[in-house]
Amino acid sequence: MIKIILKLPADSQKEVQDFLSPHFLISDEESVDEYVITDVHYVLNNQVQVTPRTFVISNLSDQENVLLIHKYRIHHLIGKNPQVYLDEILDNLRKLTSKQFWGFKHYFGENLQERIISFSDSTNIQEKMTEELSNFQFDGYFSSPNDYLRLMANELLSNSLYKGPNKKRLEKGLESSDRRSPVFLKGSDLVQATLGANDKGVALSVQDSFGELTHEILITNLVRSFEEKTPLDKKDGAGLGLYLTYLHSNQLIVNLKPGFRTEVICIIDKNKRFLNYKSRIRSFHFFEEVVSEKTHA
Repeated sequence: MIKIILKLPADSQKEVQDFLSPHFLISDEESVDEYVITDVHYVLNNQVQVTPRTFVISNLSDQENVLLIHKYRIHHLIGKNPQVYLDEILDNLRKLTSKQFWGFKHYFGENLQERIISFSDSTNIQEKMTEELSNFQFDGYFSSPNDYLRLMANELLSNSLYKGPNKKRLEKGLESSDRRSPVFLKGSDLVQATLGANDKGVALSVQDSFGELTHEILITNLVRSFEEKTPLDKKDGAGLGLYLTYLHSNQLIVNLKPGFRTEVICIIDKNKRFLNYKSRIRSFHFFEEVVSEKTHA
């Protein structure tokens, strides 16, 4: 049972209620307010047990939400954004109950334009992404999201190309790679980026075969970045890549199979107004696949 009480909009369809009812305690418009969770304070102040299956709906700021995610080890925090948060709950519940974690088709459906790019080295990330983005027409957006997608792709791909292999290098007693020098990967170590778009929005996925981005590493990084907003002096990166990715996404979704596979998904909703894009409360989802379970493609 996912421990949250949700007040559904009055015009929500019956099939939505039928899908939610096994996972949420549903309340109607006449319910007493004290039984209706409307933001994260109510969830936590009333000592609802937070587990990896708990969905928290929040109207707090992004920085406040990151601190709460860190404190309570929240795996699913949904920004209380009008018109979109109910769909987001449904999308992620379907994914959670199906256990088919990988990829972003769960969020976009079948009518999806998709491009897949493999990276064996760090020398031409920007050029490759620019070329692939030229295949998309981003009509109906506040402005073209190309710049945001290139920035997020560069940060995530650099993380995967350097940080994942560096652990293997250290295990072999070799010196870690410096981001000022190019890196080259072979075979199963290749990193894959996927771009996708339809009428709902646009998404970027970056997958690697290292499985090192744990919930603790990710959230500790975001907390530090929000508080200090300064780069670290590290050979394998400045430590702000995940922070910038979080700020430019409407949803940040991480899929992890520890020691085997990591996927970071960034979703930008389709918006005609820049203000709507920037004012959206960012959502965060972290799915962890048990190592003994079958990995779904």
